[in-house]
Amino acid sequence: MIPTMKTFLLFFLFFAIITNITIAIEIPNPLGSGGSDIPTLIVKIASWLLGIGTVLATIVVLWSAFLFMTSGGSQTRVTLARQTLWYAIIGLAVLILADGVALLIQNFLKGNF
Repeated sequence: MIPTMKTFLLFFLFFAIITNITIAIEIPNPLGSGGSDIPTLIVKIASWLLGIGTVLATIVVLWSAFLFMTSGGSQTRVTLARQTLWYAIIGLAVLILADGVALLIQNFLKGNF
């Protein structure tokens, strides 16, 4: 099956249009004006995850408080609420430590020791 001149021109026109469209698209820098190096990216991602984790830990602490209030004196529900509270506190501590490790990695990669 030999392609005809019409199909060749059609493919050429298609690729020419697609190339012009993709050249006109400008993708913004996801780091913003803060820079475009790897240490800055690591710190930005870590701070973003810390923000999300802090919100989730707050929700889990509130859920634990709800479990405490609705336990009705049941020992198993109080134990569940206490475990939930401890898991939220431990998760928040790990997030804060991870943010510190990200700053340590940034300083190491930039040579600020």
